[in-house]
Amino acid sequence: MRFTRLHDLRSADGQPVPAYLLEPEKPAGGIALAHGYGGSKEQMLGLAARLAEAGYAACCPDLRGHGEHPAPLGPGLLHDLEAAVGCCRRYGPVAALGHSLGGRLALMSSADLLIAVSPAIPKRPSEEGRAMLIAFGSTAVRTPDPAAILPLLQALGPVPDSGRPKLLLVAEGDVPSLIEGVAEASATLTAAERQVISRHQHRPAALPQSIGAYLPHWFNHTDLKTNPEVAERIQTWLQARWGAKAR
Repeated sequence: MRFTRLHDLRSADGQPVPAYLLEPEKPAGGIALAHGYGGSKEQMLGLAARLAEAGYAACCPDLRGHGEHPAPLGPGLLHDLEAAVGCCRRYGPVAALGHSLGGRLALMSSADLLIAVSPAIPKRPSEEGRAMLIAFGSTAVRTPDPAAILPLLQALGPVPDSGRPKLLLVAEGDVPSLIEGVAEASATLTAAERQVISRHQHRPAALPQSIGAYLPHWFNHTDLKTNPEVAERIQTWLQARWGAKAR
């Protein structure tokens, strides 16, 4: 399998789209993988590697406002995914796969197969979901207003229908509004199949009243594995001891 960092991928509106490409020896097709709000291309690499091992070329882009994408959060998110879809066309049939915000974009893409993992398609987020999105989903997003994602989601409009096959995945213990949205979409969209993920679920638990104040610490801890500053600090530390690698 070949792993490549793409430097020449551009969206329809001219934005450079940072991306990783995983290529098996003889791809049976291509898959463009879109991360969720507050995510990055690095967060999709584990799934991309599994799919590449199964024989599919996998392209993971950064959406604008996220990761290494130079543009701030704003209209044109779908353009970034479409750039990855176009990159995958060289391998034959293309699937678009996304999680949360990326799942919403995947369902709106031009790919031949559409795969949405817990897509952000509810008509209206709950107050709890809105608070979680603004408080915890925006730490890695370049935007002056953490709430800006909400009007952007509205501006995307409804998911268009088509005859292309669609797989919608939702977890048993998922966000209630997302479960409802996926159920409605699978019932109304053509060629849509809904499947429910049942393994590796968090259990309901009695939580202390202080949990709200503790959550930022918990998310700061779990998010460190994909925090770009961690990679920068480690690289600087290693270079001080082993020297910089010649380019």
